[in-house]
Amino acid sequence: MRFYWNAVTKYQLHSPFVFDLVSSVLEDRRWFYAFRDVEMIRNRMLESDVRLEIKDFGATPAVAENITGTKHYATVRLVARRAGSSPRQGRMLFRLAHWAAPKTMLELGTSLGIGAMYLASGMRSARLISLEGCADIAHVARTNLEILHLKNAEVVEGKFEKTLPKALERLQSLDFVFFDGNHRLEPTLHYFEACLPFAHNKTVFVFDDAYWSPDMAHAWEQIKQHPRITLTVDLFDLSLAFINPDFREKQHFRIVPAVWKPWKIF
Repeated sequence: MRFYWNAVTKYQLHSPFVFDLVSSVLEDRRWFYAFRDVEMIRNRMLESDVRLEIKDFGATPAVAENITGTKHYATVRLVARRAGSSPRQGRMLFRLAHWAAPKTMLELGTSLGIGAMYLASGMRSARLISLEGCADIAHVARTNLEILHLKNAEVVEGKFEKTLPKALERLQSLDFVFFDGNHRLEPTLHYFEACLPFAHNKTVFVFDDAYWSPDMAHAWEQIKQHPRITLTVDLFDLSLAFINPDFREKQHFRIVPAVWKPWKIF
């Protein structure tokens, strides 16, 4: 409610860059076949009783339902229900990728591949490397990407501490980064700092779950105040950060769809 109360709509924006971003991502009502395809796979997963061994290396919503000795298990259905991007977030990721037109994309936290499918569909010419810590979940994500013939996306399994440096070395330059993995303060800031040397003026940093916990809220506030960050656009579902020096003064925006505040249309 505090976010909603302080947020503006696109009609209060004076920045042409932010207005274009919001119009293309938050206010675009066009429907794409990719939305149907990804949600079809989600619906299939929501009916699946296939059991996965869960290895969670970060602070994410708990998905394990059965514990046998030291091993944790959950069905695909439960993981699909409790983790991964929502349909609304997925459509926003698709439009963000389409708007930014990146050549390289990096995702930290594949889960079952819902976000990866939306991103890879949004810009099929881009190369996407998605990192996932759990082997069983990574296998499902790869299968989902193969079903949609998204050959521009690759899922790499392993702890981020090992897989992130290798992914950065392979990509060399980062056009688009989606942080949706380890939802703790120090790891989030560490991964952000690790990506910065590979970023450029047009890089788009996207953070999920900025309001999921006090830890993530604190991480987001520190990222906003980072010396290299010149602009942030907070859409609540997703929070965006930019390092473009063309924005000479640091600016922060909280934005909701215009229909949520109809009295602010003019």
